[in-house]
This record gives sequence, structure tokens and C-alpha cells, in this order.
Amino acid sequence: MEQLADLWMNRLGADAPARIPLEAVGKDDNRTEVLEWLTVRRIETQQLTAKCSTRFMRELGLLRQQHEETQASFQKLEQFMYQHGPQQRELETTLSPIAGQLPISMRNGSRLVQRLPGTSVGLSDIALHVGNEAAPTHGVLSISLFSSTDNETIAIWEIPAARLTNGWVRVALDYALGTDNVSLFDSIEYHGKDIVRPSSSVQHPEQRFHPECDGSTIETLPALQIWRWIAGARALIPAHAVLCRAVMQIGGKSRLRRVAPETLATTIDLGTLKNMLPLFQSDDALLVHGVPDHTACGILPAVALPGARQIFASAQTRHAEGPVVEYQLAIMPQDQRPHLPGSLPEFSSHLSSGWVRLSPQEKSQLHILPAEPLECPHDLYLMTRLPAGSANNFGWSTFSNIGIQF
Repeated sequence: MEQLADLWMNRLGADAPARIPLEAVGKDDNRTEVLEWLTVRRIETQQLTAKCSTRFMRELGLLRQQHEETQASFQKLEQFMYQHGPQQRELETTLSPIAGQLPISMRNGSRLVQRLPGTSVGLSDIALHVGNEAAPTHGVLSISLFSSTDNETIAIWEIPAARLTNGWVRVALDYALGTDNVSLFDSIEYHGKDIVRPSSSVQHPEQRFHPECDGSTIETLPALQIWRWIAGARALIPAHAVLCRAVMQIGGKSRLRRVAPETLATTIDLGTLKNMLPLFQSDDALLVHGVPDHTACGILPAVALPGARQIFASAQTRHAEGPVVEYQLAIMPQDQRPHLPGSLPEFSSHLSSGWVRLSPQEKSQLHILPAEPLECPHDLYLMTRLPAGSANNFGWSTFSNIGIQF
């Protein structure tokens, strides 16, 4: 029996179970003694199992509690990063259009396929430059992003022909791509009556980066821009970007969009309808300097896209010795923009925030809540004015953190 106990310990790493003491028991009582011994051992085993199960459930509950606390901490950390960290995706690559290169002509049914330059890690946005002088009347441009590594489509964007005017067309992902590096290709297809002309950029020396249009190889690359964000994280969506349909990404128009500084820099001065209003020193706020006996106004073109349910912005006079300043937000359809410089339109009450008076360095947030979701692109008007008799010394009146909720 000692050899059996040693063998049990060597093989299983635990003490051998107790032996059934049959030496002092007669043969007639063997069965009863064995059953009693088994019953006692069974009860002990069940009690031990119950204790282990109770301890396991208690530890599992503690583990779940710690997991929930960890998730809540990560959510707070993410919110802190969004509030105090960078508020825009980082532009990494720009292949600018070259005037001397002929554009790529795409007719009905044309398809352009290209391998994207650079890594996929953290990729969040792609912009295509279109050289059309006027937008096509009918049609849809489809852009799809897929991986050649696992042959899966990552995202699909559909852009109506009305947005295909001369300039950059930006498409965005809800989440930035993860840390796994894969080979990415983009496919551009056009279906419509007119011709779409993506602008051409540099000639790439490597043949594997040459795009193909309708089966023919092109040596010049399409003009592109690529943005990145924290790999695998949900990124703040730019106001003018086209969001992808749900493929592998979780997309939709129900999320908040932010106006990036590069878009804020395109605010038109109503006083001239030509010049742009300057950004404040930090480059994250727009300076709409109040003037006596006059309403200063900037127009942010077509930033309130169809489907918008709320538009808001932060307002602040950024100097302790500045005057009291009144602020207002308003929106108006893009096709109703004034044609005469300095001509301030009349705004509907449900399309404006009303005037809000702020003391120097006092922070506030202005809101526009349309009665119904917008049906067409609207310009955003950012206005400031001074009370009668006030001077505009140190009147650094600014708008920042402009958001559109869909």
C-alpha cells in the first residue's frame, strides 16, 4: 500500500485517498463497511465541492466587479482624452494634384483600383481630389476599402454626384483601423451620365503602386490625402466627411461630428464675402472680432449637413479686460447665402440660438435645435455684437468646439 501511495503522489502530485480498513472486519460485514465508508467520503467530497463552488462564485463576482470598474475607468479615460486631447484626426500623407498632369477620366461603369501607400495602422480617413469644374447632374461615386491580406471589404462609401465638385472629397471611418498591418486597396467606381475626373498626382516609381482604370495601368497616382488616429479607437468624425456604410465598421449618421480647425479656417467674412476670418492664437478657435454699432459675422459654408438635429458651439471673450459681447449662432440653407457683402439675413427663430450676453472670459455654449432634421446643406453663421456705446478694445470674441449632432 505504501508503494501505491508513492505511485499516486508521483503521478498525480497529491496524497492518495484513505484506504478502506477491511483487516479488522469480517467477511459478512465487508459490504456494509464499504458502503458506510463510501457514504462518508461522498459527503465530505460534496461539502468540499460546495465550499469550492461558493468561493469560486464569490471570486467570479469580484472579478466581474473589477472588470466593470476597469471598463468604467477606460471610458472615463477616453472621455478625458476627447475633452482635453487632440480634437482632430492627424493628416499624415498628401499627394497634391499637379496641374501639368492630365486627370483620370471615369465614365459610367468605370472602376479605378489602387494600392494605398503607407501602412494601414490607425488609418481613419481618405480624401480624393476631383477636378470637375461643375458637379455631375446625376450619378453616384462608390469608394470601397478592402484588404488583400484576408480578401475582406473593410468599408464602403457612396457619394452623390452633387458633392463631386472641384476639390477634396473626404471619406471617413468611425473607428480607426487596428494595430494589425495589412495591405490596403481602394476601389473607386462611378455610375452616372457625366464624366468624373479624379486629379492626378506624382508618377510613382514602383509598379505595384500603379493604379488600374478599366484594366489599363496608369503611372500617375490619384491625388490623395490620408488621415490617422489612435489605432482601434473611435475617432471624432469630421463635419464634412462622408461616413461609411456598416461593413466591418460600425457606422451611421447618429453620431456627433466636430468641425476641424482646417475647416474652421474656411469661414467667410460676411463683410467682404471673399476674405476668411482669422483663427485665434491657439488655432482651435475662430476670432469674430466685435465692432461698435455693427454685427460681425462669419459664414461657415455648408457645415450643417442633411439630417442634422442639433448644432452647438462654445463662445468666449478671451481677455480679462475685454468688453461685454453678445454671441449668436444661426443656420440658413446654402442656396440662400447673401450675394451682397455686409448684408445680414433675417433668421428664423427655430434656426438660431438667440443672442447670449457674456462677460469677459465667461464661457458658454450656444445651441440650435431645428424643429425637424435638416433636409439640405445649411451654412452656419457665427455672429458677435457689442452693446451700444461699447468699445472693442481687447474684444477677442471667439467660437470653438463646433459640433453637429445627427
